[in-house]
Amino acid sequence: MFSLFQGNKENKLKALKIAEELADKSTLPILRKGLRDISPEIVEISALLIIKFK
Repeated sequence: MFSLFQGNKENKLKALKIAEELADKSTLPILRKGLRDISPEIVEISALLIIKFK
């Protein structure tokens, strides 16, 4: 999952989908990294997934 997130936008979306399915706090580092991505779509999905942990 971490290596996927290093790739292009499509790979990042796949990594976020895996993170969503896992729904585990171990995915938080990837989600936090997603908040700083240049793609608004990646930022939005990451934010939505992080909210689920609050």
